[in-house]
Amino acid sequence: MALPITKSEMMMSAGIGIRIGTVTSVATLDASHDPYAPRDFATDEAMPTVERRTALDLRPDSSPDLAALSDRQQRHLVTGFADRVGDPVPLIDEEGNSYAAEDLFATATHVLVSELSQDADGSDATLVVAHPDRWTGYTSDVLREALDRVGLPDTTLVPESFAAMRWLEGSRGQQGEGLTVIYDLGATSLGITLMRTGLEAGVIGTGVHSQDFGGSQFDHIVTQYVLDTVSSSRDFEFDAFDPDTVGALVELRARCSEAKERLSYETATTLTVDLPGLRSETRLVRDELEDLIRRPILDSVELIRETLHTTGLDVGDVTQVLLTGGSSSIPLVAELISSELRVPVVTGPHPGRIPAIGGAIIAAEISAAVVADAPPAPPAATLADATRPAPRPAPTSSSASSSASAEPAGMSGRKKAGIVVAAVAALVVIAGGGLSVGTALTSDDKPAETVSENTAGTTSTTAPGTTAAVVADTGQGTDSAATTQNGLPAPTVAADGTLVPAPGTIIAPDGTVVADPNAAQNPAAPVAGGTAPPAGTAPTAPVVTVPDVTAPSVNVPSPQLPSRPTYNGPTLGDVGNGVGGAVSDLGNGVGGVVGGTVDGLGGVLGGLTGQN
Repeated sequence: MALPITKSEMMMSAGIGIRIGTVTSVATLDASHDPYAPRDFATDEAMPTVERRTALDLRPDSSPDLAALSDRQQRHLVTGFADRVGDPVPLIDEEGNSYAAEDLFATATHVLVSELSQDADGSDATLVVAHPDRWTGYTSDVLREALDRVGLPDTTLVPESFAAMRWLEGSRGQQGEGLTVIYDLGATSLGITLMRTGLEAGVIGTGVHSQDFGGSQFDHIVTQYVLDTVSSSRDFEFDAFDPDTVGALVELRARCSEAKERLSYETATTLTVDLPGLRSETRLVRDELEDLIRRPILDSVELIRETLHTTGLDVGDVTQVLLTGGSSSIPLVAELISSELRVPVVTGPHPGRIPAIGGAIIAAEISAAVVADAPPAPPAATLADATRPAPRPAPTSSSASSSASAEPAGMSGRKKAGIVVAAVAALVVIAGGGLSVGTALTSDDKPAETVSENTAGTTSTTAPGTTAAVVADTGQGTDSAATTQNGLPAPTVAADGTLVPAPGTIIAPDGTVVADPNAAQNPAAPVAGGTAPPAGTAPTAPVVTVPDVTAPSVNVPSPQLPSRPTYNGPTLGDVGNGVGGAVSDLGNGVGGVVGGTVDGLGGVLGGLTGQN
């Protein structure tokens, strides 16, 4: 038995979709536990939705708000900003205040999000705004900046066609190979977008946006028809410039628009005509409406054919037509498109909400992906270990050194590149006459601690990498009885990995053990700060305090590596090729100063760059 889903689990993948239309704005919340699950959008009323007029009330005595759909008053309302985002010419309200259209758009978005969050607890939801496909990158950037100013910085912008296709996938499942025509019939315009589905999914061409078709055109046709009907039955005169008459005509147009919408799901309706000197009740049936708007719809179908022809396609390539936009809810639209193009037509119970619903699903998917990708909290032991200093690397034996030089299984290209770059860095330090720097790579790619060597009886720089491993590789032992190849006592290795030369010897700059000339002249002479050994006792190794030597800076030009295509990580061969030129440049630049050192490290660097 499945456990019940808690509210917190549901909100982890919550998403809000916003569409600010020319006349109507919609916000929808998708709080489903699985945003990828199939949906039955025949009941999309169950999804929390806020629908308002795209008209902002910006009176100074109240917070910004959007007018309700039934609110027909125009005073104190600012409209027309949805189509003017990015326009440098501001909008001016009744009081003379000017506003940038993108700021009004962002304010309307904030109002919808706030209201939806209060009604359905979407305060933690991810936000996606669906915008017209014709928007340019500049327009989108301008809106993003405006959304930042109103406190919505993490908003994702997607074209309305992509949001609509996401709705289609949620309703009909994953789409196979084909061509979908998105027919977006809004209040003031018609948009046609061709979308390829399947493996090569994407937009074909630039689409078409026409203001010759739309719900407002249908409203005008119906209003004119109603006026002709009532004027034929009685005689009346009115002044078209009289303010009362203008207000009455605006009201009549709104009532005709409502009657048109009711006829989308009813066969007949009645509306009231209230003009100066005339008041009448008029009955309007669906057949009358369809006869009035049939010609414009057929013309829009021809526009679909022209759009296909422009992109080198024809009607036979079309798999289906997706209807979006509030005016697409008129049954005649789907009927004529299907009969004329002979293709299936898909839409929802509320076509005007489709981009907002698709945006909400995308937002929920983004939210779910963020939650899934969030790394789990590390255990307390891991956090404690992270605060501890890195331990000094332990001395390695000859066999361990040789095994470390070999490429381990699964060694990353980044680690190999680090080894080669470390060798180049050592050459730079030697060329500058500075103190030696010992570098190593640990299993987690962190650089090992720096180890510097102080030699007795000299203030010159010491050889680089004088660790126990180097001693073993050059035939030097780690105990006091061992000798070097030239017969001198070998240095001993301290616990921290440094070398302590035997009495009477020093470590030369090239890393070899030689006799101390000062000890040969006066082996029992006291050193500065020390005392002579008692008579009859063997001399001990002198303790010399070596002053800190600051390495002079060497300005070595950074090699310009050739540009390469995007890849997951550099292979050692690639890095070796790129660094090889850099090493050559360094050798040429420092000349004789590093000649001996390059010879000493040549085999090491060659072995590293030779790995595949």
